[in-house]
Amino acid sequence: MSEKPETNIRLKKAVNSVVAPPHLEARIRSRIRAENSADAWLEDRSAANSRLKAAVRNIETPPFLEARIRHSVRTERLPRRWLPRLVPAAVAAGAVVALLITYQLGHLRLTVRSQQSYIASVSTRIPMLMRVGLGDHIHCSVFRKYPKNPPAVEQFVHDLTPQYAGLIPIVRKEVPKSYRMSLAHLCRYNGRRFVHLSLMNDSNMMSLVMTRKSDGESFNTETMMPALVQSGIPMYQAGVQRFQMSAFETRDYLVYFISDMSKQQNTDMMLALAPQVKDFLNKLEL
Repeated sequence: MSEKPETNIRLKKAVNSVVAPPHLEARIRSRIRAENSADAWLEDRSAANSRLKAAVRNIETPPFLEARIRHSVRTERLPRRWLPRLVPAAVAAGAVVALLITYQLGHLRLTVRSQQSYIASVSTRIPMLMRVGLGDHIHCSVFRKYPKNPPAVEQFVHDLTPQYAGLIPIVRKEVPKSYRMSLAHLCRYNGRRFVHLSLMNDSNMMSLVMTRKSDGESFNTETMMPALVQSGIPMYQAGVQRFQMSAFETRDYLVYFISDMSKQQNTDMMLALAPQVKDFLNKLEL
């Protein structure tokens, strides 16, 4: 009897040490999207809970996730008789972890109030001027319910207007072909206007977000130091939860590249985009 509390502690450590694979989260997202519309979720909270449980049960746990958990459990030197009982529970816990990540990102947070609460909680952890771009990315890309068939490029060109449509070929040239354009439009968030292009593949999302400066806004006036300088462009960086951000400014614009890729991948993408985007904006500022 005395060994049970210690065993539970070791199990928790083993589960917490296992990273849920990104594509598992993507499969859970896909399963949930296949359920009924958001309206049905709002109408019946108990039905929503049932769908969540069903979504987890219907996700096949990758074999290597179980292998990782088994390895972690063995490392903790649990008594052998506990191993057959604990591994299935640990694998299920891994699937729940992935589901909770999805929930935290907003795919299951349906009310405007809960969305704003999440954005506010994330934003407090990064410098003030970086919050501007991150808020629009989460509000406009992460919380959006995308159609099954994305619009044609002609629709994106129309939505961006002739003034900003030239950004589409710049982004398409530098972003890997595995990413499809899911959004390109002019939008408004928190009283500001944004130019927003978003792309995604099966497991990652990225956005190029731009907004005109308000009076006195500049990264130079914030207590931020450039993380690097490329082609004469000072670039600023921040990260919170799974979001990585790189940013720079022109005379009139704040420009952000935001993704859930690794910090280095995010940086590399911004380094490829920044000179071309800066040249594009400089022409608008003439």
